[in-house]
Amino acid sequence: MSSELNALQAARVKTIDISGRFFVIDKNKTFINAYLPLKKECTEYAVNLALLKTLIPQKDYEAITGIVNDKTDLKVIIADSLEEIAHTTLAYCTKEKKVALATSFHFSSWDVIKMKEEDILPLVIRISKLLTPLLTDIKFMEYEITDIMLSSLLATATTYDESIGTQGTTSNDASAANTGINTLTLTMLAQIRQVRLLNARNKKLNPAFYTDLILNTRTQHAATRSTGIQGHVLNKLGKGIANQQVNIVGTNLSAFTDADGFYSFLKLTIGKYTLQTSNEGGDSDLHEVEVFYRHITTQDFSL
Repeated sequence: MSSELNALQAARVKTIDISGRFFVIDKNKTFINAYLPLKKECTEYAVNLALLKTLIPQKDYEAITGIVNDKTDLKVIIADSLEEIAHTTLAYCTKEKKVALATSFHFSSWDVIKMKEEDILPLVIRISKLLTPLLTDIKFMEYEITDIMLSSLLATATTYDESIGTQGTTSNDASAANTGINTLTLTMLAQIRQVRLLNARNKKLNPAFYTDLILNTRTQHAATRSTGIQGHVLNKLGKGIANQQVNIVGTNLSAFTDADGFYSFLKLTIGKYTLQTSNEGGDSDLHEVEVFYRHITTQDFSL
């Protein structure tokens, strides 16, 4: 990956490099090819990956003319990344009842933006130390915060810290190579998410593939917000129902509850959604839920 890519592009390409290559390598083809929607998504992704590799060297050439990232943009990227980590970790803490840990994650990107320049790197280091022990927790893994994400954030914060006191220059995003890279990376990040959703529907058929894909996936690029829906599916006694499917009506999105009856849909766009689940008798339970910017809405079901 080119060192001349700006920080946001570099973060996107790193996600693609770590996550996307997992489902284009030969050892996974047998499982991928057995499920047509998954095969189609991965095939299109491979085409985009080849095109991206041709564009990055062109960005290198244009970078010589002064395409570099403004240090102010770096602070925004760091703030957005920290906010997503905070929201995601709070969702985990709420589910796992980790009250003490949750107290360190009640902040927004605006809180970070208002901080003194010299306090940014120490904050990132502190957050990384808090999260590192959780990276091997199988329950935390599904929230997609990994050592790769934390390392990338730490590198960006270090670059920002080293830029304090220097005059920044702006990035020229109008070039053909830049436009192509930005468009392709956003498309491919959406494809990675789609592959994960398709694979989640089939994790019972190949649990090892599902687990490996989770481990190889980091949180999507810094502009992604932690918005979504979560909740429990409960029986008449108030106990969670495991392996219960919850669907978002009118989409191909679905989730299965864990052993405690917990489900979640993360990284949704803001708007209104209709959630549906059914009992063994075939009776459906529908709920209309509104998703707000940077907020995870809770909606429980009782069957």
